[in-house]
Amino acid sequence: MNVGEVTGTRRDRRTQKVTLKDVADAAGVSMMTVSNVLHDRANVSAEMRSQVQTKIKELGYVPNRAAQELAGRVRPHLGLLYPGVTNPFIASVIVGSMKAASRLQVDISVQLAQIEDPKAFRNTMNRMTDTGIDGFLLPSPIAEFAASAFQKKTLNVPAVAIAPGFPIPGMASVRTEERKASFELVSMLLDLGHTRIGHLSGPNTQSGSIARLEGYRDALQSRGIEPRPELVVQTVFRFQEGVKAAERLFAQEPQVTAIFAANDTLAASVLAVAQHRGIPVPGSLSVVGYDDSPTAEQVWPGITTIHQDAQTMSEHAVEILDKGVRAWKANPSARLDQDVVFPYQIITRASVAKAPKAKAPQRR
Repeated sequence: MNVGEVTGTRRDRRTQKVTLKDVADAAGVSMMTVSNVLHDRANVSAEMRSQVQTKIKELGYVPNRAAQELAGRVRPHLGLLYPGVTNPFIASVIVGSMKAASRLQVDISVQLAQIEDPKAFRNTMNRMTDTGIDGFLLPSPIAEFAASAFQKKTLNVPAVAIAPGFPIPGMASVRTEERKASFELVSMLLDLGHTRIGHLSGPNTQSGSIARLEGYRDALQSRGIEPRPELVVQTVFRFQEGVKAAERLFAQEPQVTAIFAANDTLAASVLAVAQHRGIPVPGSLSVVGYDDSPTAEQVWPGITTIHQDAQTMSEHAVEILDKGVRAWKANPSARLDQDVVFPYQIITRASVAKAPKAKAPQRR
């Protein structure tokens, strides 16, 4: 009877899949500690490492990834988080990241992350690190939300922010000088004689939106023009919301002669509203955007905009994170805090012209 019980237990153990949590429970440690041992990270004591390795052997837990490491064929495993939206920027980030991953022979897992709930967001990232993610690629606005969500408890793996408006504390960043680029774009409108320039601003939770708004204000103030609150309407980066924002801007300032939209989708919204209202573009209204997404070329007139190469920036972010993860595994105190600034370029298309001449008052 006793022999049968022992045999049955062994058979169950062979047929049932042992999980990371099983090993953690058996060793009396956290899942993160087991993950650190499996990934040969240096932030585990020799005694704890031996304890975990003993339980791994006893339970027969040998995941494919651990087997690769034991064979000396370690591949960093990176996590790419994206918000619950589909737009040209996110598409460029994913394509660039995957191209770099193929070239560098690293693994990338793409995960949807909801940024409305800090606790749920932290749980998502902690769960990913518990299951073997070595570092994170965080496109804006995920990067800003991560910095806020982990403000009291530091994220314990390397991370790189992709295209934030400003450097993000606690992580590396790959970005452009968005405030400066916006300043130059609005200055171009001022050079063409526009003084009543409106701005459709993105969410104030995104550092890029803040940088672009600041660049807009800087340009006006550099010419002695005080920014007017009624010329700025905040919205989100969706076409229909942009239409509502553009309608509100025209209602608040009917004499606006140029509009700087915080991205090309919002600029396309302005074009749609202008057409509906019978406002010629660029004859009576100049429109500029940001990002140089495919939308900027697909509408008429084509949108003058700021080009930033999100795909190449994302490839470079993978390169930085790959090196950072390897350094961090060797030395857990290593910090990844590079700030890489990419060039930008103003792409001129048909949506911009000189400011229309003011109509002379009619005589009675």
